Order: sequence, then structure tokens, then C-alpha cells
Amino acid sequence: MEKLRYYLRRYPNHIKYGLIVVDIFAMIIAIRVYVNYLAIETTIQNTVIQRESKMAELAFTENFLIHYEKSDFARYFLQHENNMLLPDEYVIKFVENAQKSSTGTQNTTIPQNNTDANLVTSPQASWLKFLGDKISQ
Repeated sequence: MEKLRYYLRRYPNHIKYGLIVVDIFAMIIAIRVYVNYLAIETTIQNTVIQRESKMAELAFTENFLIHYEKSDFARYFLQHENNMLLPDEYVIKFVENAQKSSTGTQNTTIPQNNTDANLVTSPQASWLKFLGDKISQ
């Protein structure tokens, strides 16, 4: 005990600096331990989430997809999911025919049966017109 007292009185600054260095190393080790702990926790959470999603996918496959693929309409549904047409189906494409003259565009008047009050200029006006039509019916 006398030796300890002797060194504390003789070299107080050296002991303080030594304790500061030891304290810094201890803080670095504590921070690394905490970061590793957080990494492990997030990895566990991600693993649990992945496991639940795989379990849900497996349950979907077992409970619905297998029965769906074994049904009589499976070929019909799978063809439509893959954008394949049946023999009696056709794609219809609507094209707007614009009237153009050889000299350029021509100003033609289109008869309008709507008055200015019935014109829809905004989504709110469209909603009010829709509600008005439904209420009047």
C-alpha cells in the first residue's frame, strides 16, 4: 500500500494520462460491442421477416396455387396471364382518324349539344356532374 501511495504522489500526471488512454480503449471496445450487437439484432429481424415471407409464399402455393393449376380452367387462366390469345379471341385496336386536308389542318365546326354549364373543366366539376346525374336518375 505504501508503494501505491508513493507512485500516486510521485507520478500523478503519468497515472492520469495512462488512465485516460485505458478509458479511451475501453470506450472503443464498448462501442464495437454495441455495434456488433445491433448488427446481430437487425440480422435476426431480417431473417425472421424473410422466414415469414417464405412461409406465406409456401402457404399460398400449397393452399391456392396447386389447386389453381390442377383446375380445369388452369390452361385458360395461364394463357391470359401470359398474354396469349385463345383461337377465337382477337385484339381490337382503336385508332382515331384525323381529318387532314392536303393544304394543312382545316378548321371544322363540330356541333355541340352541351352548353357551357355542362362542360367539365376540373376533377371537382366532373365529380359534381356525376353526382348530379346519379341523383337526378
